[in-house]
Order: sequence, then C-alpha cells, then structure tokens
Amino acid sequence: MKKRIIKQMAGFTIILFCALLSACASGKTGSQTDSEKNTGTSQVTGTAESGKLTAEEGAVVKFLYWEGSPSDAAAWELIFDKFKKDHPEITLQAEAYPSNTYVSQLDTMIAGDNWPDVMRYTYQRLGKFKEADVMLDLTDMINTESTDDLLPAYKQAVTSNGRLVGMPHHTDTIGLFYNKEMFKKSNIRIPQNAADGWTWDELKEYAKKLKEDNNLEYAFGGIWEKNSGYRYLPFVYMNGGAVLSDDGTQITIDSPKASEAFKLYEDLRKDDLIINTGFTQDAQNNMMFVAKKLAFVFAGSWHLSYMQENMPDNWGVTYMPQVGGKTTSDMGGNGLFAYKGTKYPKASAIFIDYITNKENMKAFCEEGNFLPVRKSLISEGLNYKSFTDEMKTFTSIVATVDEKMAADETSTRFQQLNAILNEQMDYLAIDKSATAEKAVKAMKEEMQAAIDE
Repeated sequence: MKKRIIKQMAGFTIILFCALLSACASGKTGSQTDSEKNTGTSQVTGTAESGKLTAEEGAVVKFLYWEGSPSDAAAWELIFDKFKKDHPEITLQAEAYPSNTYVSQLDTMIAGDNWPDVMRYTYQRLGKFKEADVMLDLTDMINTESTDDLLPAYKQAVTSNGRLVGMPHHTDTIGLFYNKEMFKKSNIRIPQNAADGWTWDELKEYAKKLKEDNNLEYAFGGIWEKNSGYRYLPFVYMNGGAVLSDDGTQITIDSPKASEAFKLYEDLRKDDLIINTGFTQDAQNNMMFVAKKLAFVFAGSWHLSYMQENMPDNWGVTYMPQVGGKTTSDMGGNGLFAYKGTKYPKASAIFIDYITNKENMKAFCEEGNFLPVRKSLISEGLNYKSFTDEMKTFTSIVATVDEKMAADETSTRFQQLNAILNEQMDYLAIDKSATAEKAVKAMKEEMQAAIDE
C-alpha cells in the first residue's frame, strides 16, 4: 500500500510539473494528438546548412549542468574554454550544480519561471519537457550533415513530433563484467563481439555452472536497482518486444515477445541464479561482485574505475546477450536542449551545435571517458587515456542501442512507466511472490492508465 501511494503521488507530481511547464511556455503552436503525446518516432527533416546561423547581438547564454566526477569537470572546462575562444560574440554563463540535487534544483527554478537558456538532461527524463512543449525546435538550426551522423537511437531520443528538440551529447551503457578466476575455473565462453553474445539459454546454463563451481548463493546481478528498472528493458527489446505501440497509445509490455523477457527473470530467480535485489532497493550488486559474491554483473561503462580499484586485474568486460543475432543495451548519458522561450534562440542553438559537433564530442568524450553518439566516431574510434580495450568494447555496444527503445524511454510518461515497472518487478525479484505473468498483467493495467490520464 505504501509503495502504491508513493507511486501515485509521484505520478501526480509529474503531471503537475508538466502543467507548470506548459503554463511557463510561450509561443505554443498547437495541441498534441494522443500518439504525439506519448512517443516521438517520426523522422526529422530540416533545412539547416552549416555556418548559416548568427547569434543575436549581445547574446548571453545561461547553461545549467552538473559535474559527476573530476574527469567530467575537466571535460567541461576544456570545451567551455574552446567555445569562449571560438565564439566571443556570445557570453556564456555556465553554472554547475551537484549531480544529486541537479534535477530538484532545476525543477524548482522552472516552477518559478526562471529558466536557463540551455540545460543538460538525462535522456529518460526528457519526456516531461516534450509533453509540455517547452523545448526549442532546432530542426532548422542544426545542419543536416551533423544530424545525419548521429546514431539513430540517440537522434530519436531528442525528437518530438518529427522535430529535433535537442542534441545528444554523449552516452554510457551496460556490459557484462565478469570475474576472471571464476570464469576460467568454469571454462565459460567469453563473447568476442556484439553478435557473439550469449543466448538466453547460455546465460542460464553458465550462471548455473558458475554458481555450482564456485559455491555461490547467486551467480549474478544487474544495476537495474535503485529505481532504474529501465536498465533491464534491453532484454525486452533484444527479443523483439516493446513497452509502447508504435503510435504510443497502447502499452505492449504484455506481448509474447516482451513477456518472454520477464519470464526469463522468473526462471533465473526460481533457481536463485540472479540475486534477490529489488528494483526499488538501494544499489548493492556491484559491491557483491567485487566482494566475489557474484560471478558476473551487468554494470555500466562508468564503473570501470570502481572495478579496478576494488578488484584489481581480476575482472573483464564483455558484450550483452543476444536473441537470434539481435542485441541492445542501456541508453545512458545525457543530451542538451534549450528552452523555447529563451531570449537568444540562435545563440543557444549555436552553443548546442558547437558542444555536440564531431570535433568537440570527441574531445569531451576522450577527456571525460564518455562514449560518443556519432556514427563517424564509433567507426573511427577514440583515444582514451585509460581502459582503452574496455572502452572499445563499450563503444561497440553503444552502436546496438535500439531505436524503438529510445523512443519509448523518452516518451512523455516514461518516468511513470518506469516507476510502475520498478514496483511490480519487486514482487518477482525479492521474494518470488509474483509470477512473471502476474507482474506483467499488473504492469499492463497500471501503465495503460498512466498514459491515458
């Protein structure tokens, strides 16, 4: 009951916030249809040409962002210095906030109609801004040569109603971290490329063998804890399932293909192959892995330093599982967008275009140890200062991120859908009190009600 009340309050807060966003927005061009409200799977078409945009006279761009690590801060400092040198006609006011309070502080500012011109935001949280129609349309401001180079999933993430309303800046993603000693002892096959990932049957077979050979209570876990259930969704999409219909009006999480991904989880829990961490519980699976309580863990590219510090040279990273040759992984990272009511739309677009262009994306990612979202950079590769081989693996994984998953995870009500996913999966993950069938049925009903509101 407590979880349900909290979830309902969270849903109400998101709806209220979207109403406040709409009230703050200026220059709205029309109402959205049901399908436009929930998803953005249209193709972007524009006419922008490189070098044609000129900033407004006396332009001042206020940019809000957060710094998640020293390398993150160094990357921003590098790019800001370059921008100020190359664009002296624009005054940049960059304000960094703590990563753990950034969202709440920005929301408070927006509620008071005190918008920055440009802001950094996680992809999965963009839906509320799309719904409120407060994102500056960049379609005719960013040249098509630049947008054509974006990975389809990440271009889709910043698309709304067929218009470009932001630019992807970088990403991070999930791979399979494994204990070298345990894998050697059990003679486990290590995939050599994305198409070579384990099948689901192999996942179960290897997990069982690792558990038995190493006398483990559980074989593995994943970082879909701490209300990050969306990080399990790649298993749905690699199997051909989806959370939403193509037009965004129907929940399809109960389709046969989607349901099979949750049945997989049920099977893994039935035999105690996967740890009993709840989706709403605090993160613990990486700690269990470095403590040698788990043989492998699905974890992020941003955890490389943590693994090396806590498990020196006894870990490796490899590719995600696959179904019939199709694989995908988590869409991490952040994009940039501008407020449509900004006094300086051209200067804001110039700033976003500059920060996300090929040269500066490369520089930012290499300095901050992030992953690029441009096809050309994926193909050419980056020169990382550390974890060179591991970052090469993650770069290959990024290229597999599913475009439909990106559309669904950046749809207008996705934060509510994710909250429902987290709650219902707890019953399956923690104490096996729900079957996959029961969990999926509850998710379907509650999610449909959320997008119909």
